[in-house]
Amino acid sequence: MPIIKLDHVSKTIKQRQILDDICLDLNQQLVYGFAGANGSGKTMLLKSIIGFVHPNSGSIEVMGQKIRKDVLFSPKIGFSFGTEGLLPILDGKTNLQLILSAESLPSPAKKIEAMLELVGLDPHDRRKVKSYSLGMQERLSLGCALINDQPIIILDEPTNGIDKKGQEFLVTLIKDLKKRKKTVLLTSHDEKFLALVSDQIYEISEGRIIE
Repeated sequence: MPIIKLDHVSKTIKQRQILDDICLDLNQQLVYGFAGANGSGKTMLLKSIIGFVHPNSGSIEVMGQKIRKDVLFSPKIGFSFGTEGLLPILDGKTNLQLILSAESLPSPAKKIEAMLELVGLDPHDRRKVKSYSLGMQERLSLGCALINDQPIIILDEPTNGIDKKGQEFLVTLIKDLKKRKKTVLLTSHDEKFLALVSDQIYEISEGRIIE
């Protein structure tokens, strides 16, 4: 049984077809890459799987639960959409604390500090996120995706603003997530990066899977 199943999923916004009859079966413990130009529908697809976007037609099932029917949002996904999900007026540590509290999970300081160190940030840096560089914000967003240790991890353009060393770290991290039996979905414009980390790559164009 696939861990994620999309059955004829379509989404239209202001008469524009964003997703067009997407059918996908994604299995556990694999890394799936999604490639395509800006506006192709990659991010909309990921947001639909989480439950942030309600398709006009079709159904999405995550770990046996139908999104927007059995549950409003999937509770089993850790996700990163870059700077979009961060609270810029707070520091990095507080951003992670809020994620844990939203899930009604304990937020021990050592766990949060360890996560900041894992993604390459200083746990004692009390600056507000709005003063971070783009690369630092991307690293914090990655920490937000991982802090709850969910079985499914979604990363939208994780290489944005990341230097060569950071990309090498991402490759190692994603391979480690697979070893830990996580299912990973990620998008990137960097085809070499996707090829390094993905078990399977889907090419999306104008809301359709073309390859």
